[in-house]
Amino acid sequence: MALQILQKKLDESTFCPLCQASMFFIEAEEFDQELYYHQCSHCEHQNYQNNARNCHCQRCMTQRKKLMAQTKLQEQRKLQKKTDVIEKSLDQLNFMHKLFLLSLLDEHVREGSSYAEFIDLNQFKYQTITPNAYFQTQLLNQLIKDNVLVAKELSDDYQQYSINIRLDGYSEPSLFSITQQLIYWFYENLSLGVPFKSAEEVKNTLYAVLYQEIVQFMQYYCKTWGILIAGNTRFQTFCYRLMDTLAPGQIFYMIQTALEYLYKQKALQARNDKFINTNILRKTLEQYRDRSVNEKWETPTLPRPMTIPLSKMSHILLTHFLKFDEHIFYQPVWKMWKRIEPRLNFYSVKRCMYCGSNELNIEYDAESYITMTCRHCKHQDHYFTQ
Repeated sequence: MALQILQKKLDESTFCPLCQASMFFIEAEEFDQELYYHQCSHCEHQNYQNNARNCHCQRCMTQRKKLMAQTKLQEQRKLQKKTDVIEKSLDQLNFMHKLFLLSLLDEHVREGSSYAEFIDLNQFKYQTITPNAYFQTQLLNQLIKDNVLVAKELSDDYQQYSINIRLDGYSEPSLFSITQQLIYWFYENLSLGVPFKSAEEVKNTLYAVLYQEIVQFMQYYCKTWGILIAGNTRFQTFCYRLMDTLAPGQIFYMIQTALEYLYKQKALQARNDKFINTNILRKTLEQYRDRSVNEKWETPTLPRPMTIPLSKMSHILLTHFLKFDEHIFYQPVWKMWKRIEPRLNFYSVKRCMYCGSNELNIEYDAESYITMTCRHCKHQDHYFTQ
């Protein structure tokens, strides 16, 4: 039985939400069930009790069609965005980004432990992943921009990311597979693969990480006075020049001496607006360095304070990959680099003599031989070092 109107009365106390005209109160019956609703006397818009039904006036029908079209367009855009995201292979990432990914995953993804198949940044809020927070934000933003980290669509916030990379030709590898490959590269003394394209790439990363260690040191020192400070481009350029001749520990000493002098002179501001504290520190260090060179001062070395936590990123690079310890802060970078560059150069240019592949397993004995087994064609090459 179709809708049958039993009674229709004008209700001048109820107004249409669309056109503000008075509405009829209607009592009706449909399929032997009572039905009560209001209908506009002008545009015929309908309001049902408890929103039991949708209105079928011309305006509501048009609005629903518009919403459906918008929803369809959004779904199409979302699908298009998915297809536009290009997957990079893990070995296509630069050395710095591989190192950063391992710093995030190493403690999170362990064999035999339970973990989600995505990176939740909330888990790292109170962990020292990189030497300082700004550096970590820079790295994260770059990986997001490069579509290596892709925000989960159903996430309540923008803190959960999937890793959008290929591994050994396969899409959507597990986090465990990604972590295991990164561990092979950084923890196995280059015997199970090489995570860099050239020795220069490693050197650039070493300089960047040591610079961030310097920034961490000066932030830690200023924090005791309630003073904010950070690095900037000019300060970074100056520190890179210092690292060409001085050990990081000597730069620590210069910064500590300069900050104490500036604090006693009340030259530091509580806030670092327009890098005012950074710039005055840099100028003070430049003056100190020029005078020390001209007057041939010997700059003392300050040990890295044990109270400053060594970041996961620094620990993996300096201890596991480059096989250094805290003594890395006591010698200039050029001196360290002289020891490690030849070996990195060898590994960056090696190829299988048979098929040209660089996917090699290496048995390395510095005193007698190097054996390289190609994972692609199984060919072996032997190089005797004596």
